[in-house]
Amino acid sequence: MVQFGTNGLLSTCHSSRRSGCTCPKGPRIDGSEVMARSRSANASSIFKTPAWNLHIGKVIQSIGSPFFHEELIGLLDMTVASDAFWIIRYAGETNPDVVFTRGVSAQTRRVYSKICASIDPFSARWRSERQSGIFTLDQLRSNDAAYKRYSDVFLAAAGMDDELGIILPITAHSCFAIFLERKHGFFTEDEVRNLETVYPAIEGCCQSHLGLLFNETRKSDFSAGAPAIQSPRALFDHAGHHVYSNGNWSQATHRFPKLKQLSAALAVSGGVEQISEEWILRTKRLNSDFPLAPNGAMLVLEKVTAAPTSYVSNEVADPLTVFTRRERDVLRLVLKGMKNPEISSTLGVGGGSIRNIKLRLYRKSGVASEGELVSKFIAFAKDSDANK
Repeated sequence: MVQFGTNGLLSTCHSSRRSGCTCPKGPRIDGSEVMARSRSANASSIFKTPAWNLHIGKVIQSIGSPFFHEELIGLLDMTVASDAFWIIRYAGETNPDVVFTRGVSAQTRRVYSKICASIDPFSARWRSERQSGIFTLDQLRSNDAAYKRYSDVFLAAAGMDDELGIILPITAHSCFAIFLERKHGFFTEDEVRNLETVYPAIEGCCQSHLGLLFNETRKSDFSAGAPAIQSPRALFDHAGHHVYSNGNWSQATHRFPKLKQLSAALAVSGGVEQISEEWILRTKRLNSDFPLAPNGAMLVLEKVTAAPTSYVSNEVADPLTVFTRRERDVLRLVLKGMKNPEISSTLGVGGGSIRNIKLRLYRKSGVASEGELVSKFIAFAKDSDANK
């Protein structure tokens, strides 16, 4: 957990946060700081109230649902009163991804994304220290130009006096950061301690939520007929950074040393790659609103299955001749890792027709799922590309 400095927030005047204190020695307490003290006193006993305990129950019940972030923010607001909230994902050297906001205007989000994301001091701290815990903006105060610009531009655009970050690691290189912002006054040391008290519960709930989202993504998989097995799989963000994975993925990276580098590139480009004679790596694109990795990708390592008896005869030199032209078009796009909506858009065919065409592909190929279909034809597709 983070260790805090000796300068109490109540002894810091407003100007000292921006350009160095010019006040006489001794604490200066103005009206906004008195308000902050009052909030702190109220918060210190909040854990004993039925309302607070009822709300943490709501957070637990919402794990894995679309309402989780709303309930979590509601609990934090009961713990430390705030005026606005952000949830942002930090990963590597890429700009932060805004996952969720409450009480934040569209203009403020634009200012952050276009001007302040690249100079965010919380993001800089994560990149340099990889440290979890509770951080106030005052703790990150420095004399460099980036901090001053962020403090002046962002807080002014947001109409806030102060902000506080709760850093929750996901992997060694990525984390979720929950931000509380206050219009009037600053967050106090007592309020920080209250958040430290609930930090383990917040972290546990967030980890459980991410795990359930990951499992739901696994269940949806690439086709309705996909077998419910724990194939090695992992999530990557839009820049190719690893976000989340199951235990089998870790084992696979040891078995195939090139898997890490290949996965990062494939997560950005999409498609299918053959790892060995027995294994292929497939990509599924994720939507922009997927909280684990907006616009990212899920990669699945699958074993190539033996081709069962089917309409495709071994005596036929070109196994694709059994398919119609439209079926071959769909198969070609499936082998590129496209999802049904992308195939539908590319070919100008309705989503229902794409699903029916896939079913015909399964039947004619003697397979039960998209994974088996890809396993069966990926080598042929590569040979065709090589001969072009």
